[in-house]
Amino acid sequence: MTGRLSSLVVVLALAASAAGVWYYRSSGRTPQSSPSPDELAVENDWLDNLHSQNPRIAEDAATRVTSLGAAAVPDILAVLRDPGADAGHKKAALKACGILGPVAKAAVNDAAAHLPVPDYTTEAAVALSFMGREAFPPLRDALNSDDPVVRRESLRSLGKLRERAPLDPRAVVPLLLDGLEDPEASVRAVAATYLGIIHESADTAVPALVEMLADEDAEVRTAAAGALGSFGSAAESAIPALRKAAGDRDENVAREAGLALVKLKKQ
Repeated sequence: MTGRLSSLVVVLALAASAAGVWYYRSSGRTPQSSPSPDELAVENDWLDNLHSQNPRIAEDAATRVTSLGAAAVPDILAVLRDPGADAGHKKAALKACGILGPVAKAAVNDAAAHLPVPDYTTEAAVALSFMGREAFPPLRDALNSDDPVVRRESLRSLGKLRERAPLDPRAVVPLLLDGLEDPEASVRAVAATYLGIIHESADTAVPALVEMLADEDAEVRTAAAGALGSFGSAAESAIPALRKAAGDRDENVAREAGLALVKLKKQ
């Protein structure tokens, strides 16, 4: 009886050892190793690492956010709603919104609340550009901001949201046309650029862009010339103005006008 008991103990010990070897082999670890600090941080503190300056750590954290999906939203909301959260966490939460896109739509208003905060304007606008149709109203409303940076980045995100959501061009193009009249040159340049990217409503967009070829700011003239080239045959009426712009004193404007003329002549 004692001999049988001893044999049983040996068999169980061998089985346990084999199971341990299988676990470590299947997990990619050796019995002597343990998870590295970086691995544990990504597993347990993805929000800390999402804004890391180390690309590998940030990428691992982004993968973790993607795998969590909607389960990450409560943590995102907690950070965005915490007035005492540090800047790194805030930016990471906004980045997570962009990674999750429409999955994080419950955080749209919280992300939008950061648009007027200078430290987070760009991150909030980028996040909203991925978050689906629910992001349209707050981005549209932000175009009334007194801050030109908020207007510019919100308009840029609306241009991106047009295809990502997607949105009806008739909802976005009028906002871009209004942007051409903004007192801030950088806003006008973004408006012109995205009119070209969307290249819809040529009957109103092309004449408006032709006017921008005479804008006082060279960046705006450059954007307008490039945009006109994307309209193809619908922009034939712009050829005389583009020929004039090809002789612009600014070399960037002249180059873009020349390229636009080449594109239009190929139609």
